[in-house]
Amino acid sequence: MLSNLHIRNFAIIDNTEVDLDTGLTALTGETGAGKSILLGALSLVLGGRASGDLVKQDTDKAEINASFNIDSLNSIQQWLSDQDLNEENECLLRRVITANGKSRAYINGRPVTAQLLRTLGEMLLNIHGQNEHQRLSNAAAQRELLDSFADTPLSKQVSDAYEAWKITDQQLAEQIEAQQSGQDRIDMLRFQLQEFDALDTGGATAADIESEHRWLANADRLVELGNQSLQSLDNAVNSITETQSPLASLVAIDDRMQEALDLVESASIQCSEAASMLRGSTSSMEHDTNRLAWLDDKLAALHRLAKKHHVDASGLTDVELALRDELDGLTDPANSNEELQKQVDALREVYRATCAKLTRLRKRSAKKISAEVTESMQTLAMEGGAFSVRINTDVTASHKHGQDTVEFLVSPNPGVAAAPLAKVASGGELSRISLCLQLATIKTQNVPTLIFDEVDAGIGGAVAETVGRLMRKVGTTAQVLCVTHLPQVAAQAHHHLFVEKTSTKGKTETSLRTLNKKQTRDEIARMLGGAKITKKSQSHAQEMLDSVD
Repeated sequence: MLSNLHIRNFAIIDNTEVDLDTGLTALTGETGAGKSILLGALSLVLGGRASGDLVKQDTDKAEINASFNIDSLNSIQQWLSDQDLNEENECLLRRVITANGKSRAYINGRPVTAQLLRTLGEMLLNIHGQNEHQRLSNAAAQRELLDSFADTPLSKQVSDAYEAWKITDQQLAEQIEAQQSGQDRIDMLRFQLQEFDALDTGGATAADIESEHRWLANADRLVELGNQSLQSLDNAVNSITETQSPLASLVAIDDRMQEALDLVESASIQCSEAASMLRGSTSSMEHDTNRLAWLDDKLAALHRLAKKHHVDASGLTDVELALRDELDGLTDPANSNEELQKQVDALREVYRATCAKLTRLRKRSAKKISAEVTESMQTLAMEGGAFSVRINTDVTASHKHGQDTVEFLVSPNPGVAAAPLAKVASGGELSRISLCLQLATIKTQNVPTLIFDEVDAGIGGAVAETVGRLMRKVGTTAQVLCVTHLPQVAAQAHHHLFVEKTSTKGKTETSLRTLNKKQTRDEIARMLGGAKITKKSQSHAQEMLDSVD
């Protein structure tokens, strides 16, 4: 729950702080005192859009801090832990806005994005506005309310199934279109691959051809150098052989020279082997003019093709493989199209099956919410009225939200045929039915704190008292803050906050304070009788407070 709210330099608020408790808290004050400003500050600290206009005049920044008690909120504790933002079950939200419109957001003292702050805010608190009933004329809003009442993951599963189906279907359509319009590309690929086929290198790589070409082009020089090396090696072998005999005699006298003799003998063997290799190589060397010309042609063709494809000769193999893979994909798409089509068909069936489950659940939920709202209407000066939900299903339709259209119907008085809500309900009736719907769906929401911003507009008397009792009842399972102008509603609250606007030396400021029992009685007396509080209005206010169950 929301345990503390601290606001500095926001709009006409200089510095105000208040502690909050469980149950129903009434938030009252004169018209224009700044209740909407307080809600705006709270919305901002929950991730709302920031603006430099919100900063108090003549100050450089505004700051809003909101503390939440999350001791029993395991899901939020887990979310904070997953985001590495947990701090011993604390949850402190902070928003700073500068006069130039820049803002910074913090969770437990750590900088976060406004989007992350908004995500957490939606789990902590919901604000129900006074114009909520205006949304009820919207078919999408009616469907969302019913799904909220049903409290099921099926609506999201339908949305996910629809997205998966449509994405795959689009992939298939794009692939077919590419195939139909890709003939020019196919012709180009075939032409390019003909150039590779025309090379006909016999399987030799560019590196092999370059190496052989270098060898043949220098055959005469290689023979010359080989003969020179062979002559020197022969001379070396003769010299080493002549050295071995006297060195052997030396070793017979001085065995310390044995290592020198071993080295000479090894040198003789290695020189002989080198000479043998040179003779074999030199004797096999021939100046093959025809082979050299063939290699010249292939090298020239390789370099021309490499230049055309903007690679060096060694990269042509990769280019050819890529071209052939692309051509195969374009000229033999039957298997890939067939596989994609199977995926599309399977995903469509998953979507339809999930839609059917959602339709069945919506129809069951429609009966339940109809009964609950109808029952609530009897206590809100709409005796004999009835509320119902009509669901039409088109199994041939395909929408992200399913195959159903949801329509709220109402008969506000006995004998009046049920008709679409917005057409038969008056403004006051619409507001009351909206409140019934909101209260019916609250129990399925996991948000621990609820704020009602003058949702009781347009009602009064005994109906207002009933609304207050309903909100007090909700306050037994959730923290409820209610902005109200009705004393009948305020009297039902467990706690009372007062918004006050004062003007001093030409400056206007709004502050927020908690009222004690006597102050609560006097505020309700003010709401009953106007600015002048009389003993009679005080007595009436106390009587209202004493009557609260």
